[in-house]
Amino acid sequence: MEATNIKRLKISKKKKAKKLEEKHDYLTELPEPLLNHILSYLTMKDVIRTSVLAKRWRYIWLYVPCIKFPPMKVSRQIEVAFINRTLLLHKGPNIQKLNITFKYNNDGACQVDSWMHFALTRNVNELYLDFLVKGARDPSRHCYRLPHFILSCRSLTVLALKRCAIKFPINFKLSSLKKLSLDLVDISSQAVNDLISSSPILEYLSLTDCQKDDSLNLSIMNVGMKTLKINGSSYYSSSYLEVYAPHTVSLELVRSLYRKNLVINRMQSLESASFYCDRVPCVRYDKVKGYSTHKILEAVHHVKDLRLCSCYAEALSTSENQSVDFLSFDVTCLGIKTELTKWELPGIAYIIRHSPNIETLIISIDKIRDKGLSNDLEVGEYWKLQEPNFIDQLWNLKTVKVCYFMENLNQLQESFESTAKELLELLQNCMDFLKFLLKNSKVLERMIITNYKKTKFGKWDGLKLRLMSRLTQELLAFPRASRDAQIYLQDCLRSPPGIP
Repeated sequence: MEATNIKRLKISKKKKAKKLEEKHDYLTELPEPLLNHILSYLTMKDVIRTSVLAKRWRYIWLYVPCIKFPPMKVSRQIEVAFINRTLLLHKGPNIQKLNITFKYNNDGACQVDSWMHFALTRNVNELYLDFLVKGARDPSRHCYRLPHFILSCRSLTVLALKRCAIKFPINFKLSSLKKLSLDLVDISSQAVNDLISSSPILEYLSLTDCQKDDSLNLSIMNVGMKTLKINGSSYYSSSYLEVYAPHTVSLELVRSLYRKNLVINRMQSLESASFYCDRVPCVRYDKVKGYSTHKILEAVHHVKDLRLCSCYAEALSTSENQSVDFLSFDVTCLGIKTELTKWELPGIAYIIRHSPNIETLIISIDKIRDKGLSNDLEVGEYWKLQEPNFIDQLWNLKTVKVCYFMENLNQLQESFESTAKELLELLQNCMDFLKFLLKNSKVLERMIITNYKKTKFGKWDGLKLRLMSRLTQELLAFPRASRDAQIYLQDCLRSPPGIP
């Protein structure tokens, strides 16, 4: 009897211990730096809500170093009051990150200035500001003018501004700034250069539609400069862009086809370069612009990683037709965003043939044409005619990646009821190119064909399975120059690595 009671007592103690363990709040016992790191992923509204979780959480929001205010679905007055109250009550001595996205009106300048004073007095490290101004494509109208004192904040390491204005001349010194991003910011070309020269350890610079009316002459002498990104999709044709950056390692340029001139000078430190256009390929507008594009590629022929869109392939096609055969590339990784139309094929063949060190080739299918444009006998026969020119080429090509392979077929199938055979015909241009690569790449190890995985189900999924089966059979039947070449067909939820 006594043994039974002892056994029951032990069981009871175990149950109590288990209940206590279940009630134990391990999250609350985390060290404060780790808690702050977790809270940095939340908006300030959600951070404040954690004050009801436990006694320790009651005042922790007053000291969080990362403050984030996204747009709120409330009236503007309530939104301003919430930001004012939060910053007024905050007691942390230093702010690591302040992120404000705010619906700005002309009468709100004083309020925003007070937030900038808060950032300055708390030695902010990272400042992100986005002012949702009406008519945001013209930042010079009704936009917030950044106060001069914020550009003297020596603690700033990251500054990202969107839809505001910076007026000069002013005196400033951003001695700690490493990353600068300006998007739809009203700022002059000279002011941009002044900002760069006053940021001696700047490593990253991104400019998006900042000089809509003016030309931009960039001179970047910062030794530590690593990345330069310029997106100028809305420039006028009379403007020009000139870049002088001898120490920059990575360049990404999205330029309007209407920009009159683009000059790249002394970028001998470049290791990777990306060039894209957001309109119809330039050689369809003007052959002179095609020649200009060719000169751009000549300036970056030494890079190891090169990414291009279809208009550059067309520009090289124009050069090919004119028998310009002096440009060669040192790339080991080449990415081309293309539709594989007859206008682009000569340029694609040109750059591959003139890249003897290429090891990785990435083809991103921009769009699949309808039957009237995709089934062109000239396109189908082109790669067969190119084989004699590639007898002593492609000796280093080991990896081929084809991205968005069937991405647009879903829309075509919804518009026109199609069979697997008919859809396969739409992919014939790409299949001819893959057949050419398999037949002429002597050391090819892998060909990876990726496609976005669709989340919806229905008739398309069954058709897609039949199409994949047909594609697999046809690809496996292609002759291969390399015995080690393997073919992989993949669906993916995320963008494959290295997509242009």
